[in-house]
Amino acid sequence: MTGAPFIHPTAAIEPGAQVGAGTKIWHHSHIRRGSVIGTGCTLGKNVFVDEGVRIGDRVKIQNNVSVYRGVEIGDEALVGPSAVFTNDLRPRAGNVNWQVRPTRVLRGASIGANATIVCGVEIGEYGMVGAGAVVTGTVRPHQLVAGNPARHHGWICACGEVLSRAADRPGAMRCRDCDRQAGSVPVPEPGPPAYIPLSKVEMGPAEEAAVLDVLRSGMLSGGPKVAEFEEAFACLHGTAHAVAVSSGTAALVAALRAHGIGPGDEVITSPLTFAATLNAILEVGATARFCDIAGDFTLDPGQLEPQLTPRTRAVLPVHLYGLPTAMDAVCGLARRHGLAVIQDAAQAHGARVAARPIGSFGTATYSLYATKNITCGEGGVVTTDDDDIADRIRLLRNQGMRERYEYVMTGSNYRLTDLQAAIATVQLARLPQINESRARNAARLSAGLADLPGLTVPAVPAGREHVWHQYTVQLTAGERICRDELRSRLAACGIDSRPYYPRLVHEYACYRDHPQVVRDDTPEARKATSQVLSLPVHPALTPQDIDWILRCVREAVLTAPA
Repeated sequence: MTGAPFIHPTAAIEPGAQVGAGTKIWHHSHIRRGSVIGTGCTLGKNVFVDEGVRIGDRVKIQNNVSVYRGVEIGDEALVGPSAVFTNDLRPRAGNVNWQVRPTRVLRGASIGANATIVCGVEIGEYGMVGAGAVVTGTVRPHQLVAGNPARHHGWICACGEVLSRAADRPGAMRCRDCDRQAGSVPVPEPGPPAYIPLSKVEMGPAEEAAVLDVLRSGMLSGGPKVAEFEEAFACLHGTAHAVAVSSGTAALVAALRAHGIGPGDEVITSPLTFAATLNAILEVGATARFCDIAGDFTLDPGQLEPQLTPRTRAVLPVHLYGLPTAMDAVCGLARRHGLAVIQDAAQAHGARVAARPIGSFGTATYSLYATKNITCGEGGVVTTDDDDIADRIRLLRNQGMRERYEYVMTGSNYRLTDLQAAIATVQLARLPQINESRARNAARLSAGLADLPGLTVPAVPAGREHVWHQYTVQLTAGERICRDELRSRLAACGIDSRPYYPRLVHEYACYRDHPQVVRDDTPEARKATSQVLSLPVHPALTPQDIDWILRCVREAVLTAPA
């Protein structure tokens, strides 16, 4: 679109705001610095657009709407008059430490007059919110919601016609007018995506604003943002303490050291894991032993007891793919034998066992690496209810100092920066929505793949809540298509997939003859290394992406030569 934007003389556009060509901004509207408004938009009278907000192309925002920091509006969306966006879930007049909870309005969505959008939700593509509705949860693509709180009322096409009032979405999302507008030619279904990555990092205006706040504060490391993140993380994970550190590996090392694990001690863990689990045990000087896995790929509590020796000091279960281990059984054995429980929860933010957050079982360590359910690029967290363990980890992360130059133990530099903590705090506020989106995608994948011969979809044992860091299928030995052939077929379709993990962790040359590695026999884990394959399940997947994944997996399995 060409042509300069039209700005009414009474409108205020702050320096640093970007307004696209052909956009019209009417009476008494106020556009803050750092906001971005696309081309061909219309902003009615008395519209406020906050700092850092991003608005797409051809968006219409009608009179008396305030779009606050943390809200992102996609192309061709409509926001009706006096609609309300919030960005603080539990506002208080005197709360100076509140954090933005971001909201996304996707392409073609419509929000009716006087509707209220509670922060932290997503309005899907061509979704429609009725006038006066109060939206407290995600609105799916093409879904019509209304009421207080907003509830499902049907499915609509792109032009706004109600197609169905049923709970299940209809197959075709277009009406006769949609076809007529296309010249009486049926609108083709969208073609295959160019590429579907296995993971996708999503950062928005709220993360950008949080980083800018830290930069402007001048306090980049070990400041109030770290403390704020720790408090929020502990609250969400049901523990008295959360101590932020520089990586998931640092979290494991610090937790082991805080429990006094060192040379001469044995730690039992899973062989189906990332190398950080083993590296942390070796770094503290302990010896690694390995327990076989159950059918869900997590450590089998029934196999633990035979592995115990007089030197065993700790059990280190790995919550693989986002599914927590059977922690009641593990903790029961640990109590009987006086063992520490240190969990590798790098992939399991927000997971639960028997409605209890996994952080409440002993000590748990988490990663904030770029591909995790929440991320700040690099970072880690240790959670515990033990005051002494938390105190030792805080000392360990800061060179063993209690106060400046007051060294009380040998330590290291495991500190998280305020820049990272600011990003992680924004991400943490979205964790329930992120995990909910992953669960929905996983359910769709399982529904579409469950009947395929030789392919086993992941099951969630009763009493355990999966957070779907990975969606991992298992290809049965002897069937028509093997894991590596399926992966190759998916790659040709533009779908990324990967085995987690292709070998037992102790089978690499650098560990094979290591004096601190005992290569216990674990046949179930060994079998899994040749059969597991993880498929995309991340929140950025569209319904069309999932349809394409299902189609390509099914074709690969069903057309493979017998």
